[in-house]
Amino acid sequence: MDDSRRIGSFRLRHMIGQGTAGVVYLAEEEDTGQKVALKVLPGSAAANGEYTRRFLNEARLAQQVDHPNVVRVRDFGQDNGRYYLAMEHVEGESCKAKLMREGRLDPYEAVQITLQVAEGLAAALQQGIIHRDIKPENILIDKDGRVRIADLGLAKKQGVIEPQPGDTSLGTPDYMSPEQVNNSESVDFRSDIYSLGATFFHLVSGKAPYTGGSAYEVMVKHVNSSVPSIHAHVPDLPQGFCDVMREMMAQHPDDRYQSYEELIGDLRALLAGGPVTAHRFDKESLLRKNGNGGRTEGGANLRRYLAIALAALSLICLLFLLLRDR
Repeated sequence: MDDSRRIGSFRLRHMIGQGTAGVVYLAEEEDTGQKVALKVLPGSAAANGEYTRRFLNEARLAQQVDHPNVVRVRDFGQDNGRYYLAMEHVEGESCKAKLMREGRLDPYEAVQITLQVAEGLAAALQQGIIHRDIKPENILIDKDGRVRIADLGLAKKQGVIEPQPGDTSLGTPDYMSPEQVNNSESVDFRSDIYSLGATFFHLVSGKAPYTGGSAYEVMVKHVNSSVPSIHAHVPDLPQGFCDVMREMMAQHPDDRYQSYEELIGDLRALLAGGPVTAHRFDKESLLRKNGNGGRTEGGANLRRYLAIALAALSLICLLFLLLRDR
C-alpha cells in the first residue's frame, strides 16, 4: 500500500473534514478493520512548535475523558513527521448539518441534545477540562440518537494559562461568552455553559443569538447586548425554556448556573414539564425581572448610567459655582 495512504497503524480512506487545526480522514485500523476519524496536523502547521504542542495537548486532554457523550480518543502520535489523532468514528451528523436540513428543532429535542452535552461537559470538568468551542458543528448525533461532543482543539485545563498563537481562533464568534471575547485564557466552565446556552438558542430558534456584518460586530454584541427574545422566533415557547436559556447566557458568569448539576436538573425538569430553578426573565427582552434576587444585568447598566449622570451633574454644579464667584 502507498505509504502516503497509511499513518501509524491506520489506512486512510477519504477526507471527511478540514479546518485550520487539521484534516480529518475516515480511516481503518489495520489490525482490527475498525473505522476511526483520523485527524492529521497539516505539514505547514506541524513545522510550528506551538501548533504541534497544542495538537498533542488536545489529544492528551481528550484521552482523559471517558464518557458516552464525548468522542473517545483511541490513539495519537507521530509517524514520519505527521502528527495524528485517532478518534472513534461517529456515524451520524452534526447539529449544524441537522439545522441546515431542518431549519430549527423541536424545543424538547433541543433540550435532550443540550442535556447530553451538559452531561459530557460535566464529565470533562471532573478532569479539570473546559472545552471553549461548544457550537452546533462540534456536537455530533450518532445513528442511535446519542449526542457526542467533538473537537477539543481549544480545550484547556481550568486555571492553567496557556497563551495561544496569535493567528489561532480563540472560539467561534456566534457562541463565545463575553469573558472569552475579552480574554480567552481567563475563562472557567461557566463560559462553556454560556456557549451551550447560545447553541440551545440556535437549536430552538434556527438562528444564532446575534448577527452582524463581521465577526467583530457579533463579539461586541455578546459583550454589550442583552440576549434577544427567543419569542420573536418561537412565540409559543414555554416560559421555563426562556428562563433556562437566559440563565445559561447571562452576561456575567456569577449570574449563570454555578454548576452543571444545577443546569442538568433544570433541563430534566423541562423534559418532565416541572418547575425550574432558573430566575424568571421578562418575556420580551429576556432581562431578569425585579424582585428575584441576585445581580440584574439591566440594573447594573442603570447603576452605571446613574453614576455617570451624577458625576456629570456634580461637575456642572462646580463649574456654575466657579463662574458665579468671578
